[in-house]
Amino acid sequence: MSLSTKRRALLALALGAVPLLAIGGCAQGGDTGGAPSTVRMLVNITDNLTPEYWDALVKPFEEQSGLDVKIEAPTGKDVASTFPTLLAAGTAPDVVQSITPQTDTAPELVDLSGEDWAKDTPLVDKYAIDGKRLVAGAGMQAQSLVFYNKKAFQAAGITETPKYWDQFEVSLGKLKTAGYIPLQTGGQWLTGLQVQQLWHPTLNTQHPDWVQSLAKGDLALGDAYEPILKRYADWIHAGYINKSDVGLDSSGADANFIAGKVGFYTGGSWFASSLKKTGNLPFEVGVFSPPVESGQAYPGPQGATLGAPYSIWKGAKNLDGAKALVKYLVTDKKAIQTQLDADGIFRAGFTTSVTGVGAGIQGIVDAAPGLVLPANNDVRMPVTGFNQEFTTVAQKVYSGTSSGDAAKSLNQWFKDNRR
Repeated sequence: MSLSTKRRALLALALGAVPLLAIGGCAQGGDTGGAPSTVRMLVNITDNLTPEYWDALVKPFEEQSGLDVKIEAPTGKDVASTFPTLLAAGTAPDVVQSITPQTDTAPELVDLSGEDWAKDTPLVDKYAIDGKRLVAGAGMQAQSLVFYNKKAFQAAGITETPKYWDQFEVSLGKLKTAGYIPLQTGGQWLTGLQVQQLWHPTLNTQHPDWVQSLAKGDLALGDAYEPILKRYADWIHAGYINKSDVGLDSSGADANFIAGKVGFYTGGSWFASSLKKTGNLPFEVGVFSPPVESGQAYPGPQGATLGAPYSIWKGAKNLDGAKALVKYLVTDKKAIQTQLDADGIFRAGFTTSVTGVGAGIQGIVDAAPGLVLPANNDVRMPVTGFNQEFTTVAQKVYSGTSSGDAAKSLNQWFKDNRR
């Protein structure tokens, strides 16, 4: 599930207009008549996707087109929470990065089906809504990965990566005994994301059409996730997860792993770029697909989401410029390569410069029995706001809420909010 990605807000949230914060050194342009000379693009700012990165990425486009790209940062927690607010206020940007269309935002986005350049971009039809191509991306990201510290494995006497949950839990115990944080987690959006990343290969094996089953009422949301919430609660109780992690942001969680304190760290392929940026580490990093239940085929299906997705607002002040910018970002070879290298993204016909771990991720993607796009197309989750709600419920487990009560909470929320 993209990260990327992680929260949906309702368009009905009628907040007042909030001025955007412009970042970077891009000129703001002056639309004083004739065709607009500025294209506004709302982007997420992260440790690896910095203001300097965005400036450098769009600079060749500015030089070629004569347009100024105004890079804008979220006013909320991220683009996902900021964009609906700006839509409600009528101040949305021309281009929005990092989120994929949902049923609430789809009517506000430009259909790219008539654009020849969009048809061969990765996963474009997988993300279509009602046959409309509303987003184009530079590549794809693997979602369900477990990074591990090979030095910690050696110290703990672990000789191979676990394929099944019972093996995983034995490894957690060995890592704790060896003095490592067995499993690094985090707060904010990271809590719910990591639980899903760990569980989805198992869930997609047990229920290949689980989102459809939710929509039909054949599967309860809480039942789908209670097994991993039960394991999660047990890990916290056993000290395999630090309770204080619920107050740790993603940068802090990354830092603990990079410092060599951690055995296992769940994440997506973008973390490979963070590791590359860090440089030489005092240990070697490995990566494997999450465990599955005993008796299931390993590895399970690998979650895949659109990497570096871009959509265009229907109300864009510079629609032609917005289309030209998105076309450049998803078809220009140098622009694509820059994005692949920066954010752990993969694309057929390109080679990531993230060696070692990147090669391991490519092997996992190649070996997966299938690539699963969460809540997508006709199996799109029949309720909005799931990721945010799931994070809230998962974080309650830290404070002692039982997995059974957490499951009941998910079931009630689904019943109250389904479309």
